[in-house]
Amino acid sequence: MRRFLSVMLFVFGAVAFVGCGHDEGGLDGLKRSKVDALNKASFKVRFDNARLGERYARRALQYIDDSLPTYDDGRLRSWNNLAMSYFNRSIHDTADMYADSVLNFGRKTRNGEIERVLAKLLKARLLQRKCDIAESYQILYDTEQSGLLDGKGEGWLYNLARSEFYITTTTLNYHYRNKSQYQQTELLTEMENRRGELQCDYQEDMSLNYAIAYGYHALCADTAEQSEYVAKVLSYCAENFRLLSDSTRYSAYHLANTYQLLGFLLWNGNVRETSLDANNGRLTEICNLVYDAFGFDAYAGDTAADAAVNYTRLAYAFLKEATALFFEHEDAYQRLGSVVATGRFCMAHGDTVRARNYFKEALLDSSMLGVAPKFEAMLYEGFLTSGCAETLDEVADWTRHELQLLAYITRNEKADFLLQQQLNKARHNSVAYMVFAIVLSVLAVALLVTLLLLHRRTKALQRETSRLQEAKRQDVERIANVETCLSVLRHDITPFISYLQNDSLPEELKREVTSQLIRTFENIKSWTNLSIPSGLQFNPSRVPLQEVFDTVGTTTGNFKGLEILYHPTEMAVVGDRQLIEIMLRNLVNNAIQHTERGRIDISARESEDSRFVEVCVRDTGSGMDEETIENLFRADKKIKPSSEHGYGTGFGLILCRYIIKKHDDNTLRGCRIWAEGKVGEGSVFRFVLQRG
Repeated sequence: MRRFLSVMLFVFGAVAFVGCGHDEGGLDGLKRSKVDALNKASFKVRFDNARLGERYARRALQYIDDSLPTYDDGRLRSWNNLAMSYFNRSIHDTADMYADSVLNFGRKTRNGEIERVLAKLLKARLLQRKCDIAESYQILYDTEQSGLLDGKGEGWLYNLARSEFYITTTTLNYHYRNKSQYQQTELLTEMENRRGELQCDYQEDMSLNYAIAYGYHALCADTAEQSEYVAKVLSYCAENFRLLSDSTRYSAYHLANTYQLLGFLLWNGNVRETSLDANNGRLTEICNLVYDAFGFDAYAGDTAADAAVNYTRLAYAFLKEATALFFEHEDAYQRLGSVVATGRFCMAHGDTVRARNYFKEALLDSSMLGVAPKFEAMLYEGFLTSGCAETLDEVADWTRHELQLLAYITRNEKADFLLQQQLNKARHNSVAYMVFAIVLSVLAVALLVTLLLLHRRTKALQRETSRLQEAKRQDVERIANVETCLSVLRHDITPFISYLQNDSLPEELKREVTSQLIRTFENIKSWTNLSIPSGLQFNPSRVPLQEVFDTVGTTTGNFKGLEILYHPTEMAVVGDRQLIEIMLRNLVNNAIQHTERGRIDISARESEDSRFVEVCVRDTGSGMDEETIENLFRADKKIKPSSEHGYGTGFGLILCRYIIKKHDDNTLRGCRIWAEGKVGEGSVFRFVLQRG
């Protein structure tokens, strides 16, 4: 056995090393892996060798104190292992002390909440052994209400805690309460449904199997489902025997527990013989299984004729074997329970001598006394009824002890009943409040949905109103464009027609005028495309301004013979080259139209905002007043000619506004165009585009 445990410790250490080395790294990871391996070894032997489990846990604590004082999760695990070790040896005060150490630990850790739940559940088990079932139930109630075990956790520690909660709850309901009053089929159904998920270790699997089986055994009253409940008890017992038949998973503790449960089932006065007969095939399979796996012949001593039907003898065989196995175990609580159960069975079937021998085991081993008031009360009753007393003083002493224990148990049962009433009332009130809160929540949600729908409707109406207003604005602008188009068209082409009607006009000048007239109609076409949504495609690129200057300079007519100077530049802009050329050509043409003598300068420079380039067209023409400048680029305003010889603003400047807007929408925001000037002092037109 020790060699096997040493091998398992090595395996656990290797696993811990692999699992922790990547997370922690370096020396610290190696140290933690050693602590984890020791704690896992302690956990593994918690039932069958609790003293060895204690040594492993103490070595883990010592290693933490010496080398890893901040490894709090390892410390909590060691304390819980120690508490379990002492619990399984019925050293209850020490077990309680280590559980309190976990509960009183102040620092937060990754696994701290689950470790505290495990410590609370162990305290609940300790309280049950003392018959303090009210306080035990309070712990279970608080744990359930906390939501820490609501099914959202994961990992073996969480599975252990959930499994222990189920085991502790069923132990309370079916060992320490009136079984008919606290039937909980819902809990058993939940345990069965969750059983496959709660993978922790095979010993916990067996404990959970035992708890479910005992729950169904307690439900085996005189009901129509009795045969089905008996079948479930036998099924879970058989599952435990199959697990235990693997030599690497053998546990005398769990084997004894399962034997004892089968003895209780076969001895249960509420179980009809017909229900047992209906499951006799399963029972026979179990007897064959335990004989093949453990060498235990449950039918020994029976004849072939009555072996299949003598359930009483079979019950005694299982109880007797369980008692023998428990006496190989350190847990005085289990030893006391087994001698009481087997002795009471013998008394119930008239075998007083054999019963007395079992009860006297407690007199020979005083460590059994003081570990469980419920079993002790039964023990003193057995002392008295089986004739163990040799003197009247012993009779008086045992009677006094039995009455004291029964009074203690009665007080605790009454306290538990009152607590049940109180918590049930609180639960009902909580349900009522919850229903009220749900109704209020539904009303609030309905109100919120209504408000949201109204808000969405209002927003939709606002969007529709904005759309209609925008459509109206666009319609007004289109109408203004049409009116302006007709007005400016009439105004702009009149001088050209006059020139063309002059027969004495030189041919060269006629060609120039014709060219200007054609460009006017081209402007009308471009303006129409720009003013219609998606009418003109915008194709941005990096445009060198010198190339634009060269193109505009060669395509702009100068029939007035003015000096037009394009200042050299190395700057570039981002925009649509075609539109930029149209805009600059219109500004230059506009300057020519309003300048009778002098010069026109076209230049480029860096804007005040270095992200932009400013292009300037300066003339020495007639200039403009403030009103003209203010309305210059508006399609809904008519601009008076600045001089009797000027051709008016025409489409050119309005077209420039649309071109700038296209650039502002499709490149860096901040593109704009504006004009400056005074009457008689010339004009300056400037526009800025994104620097290329």
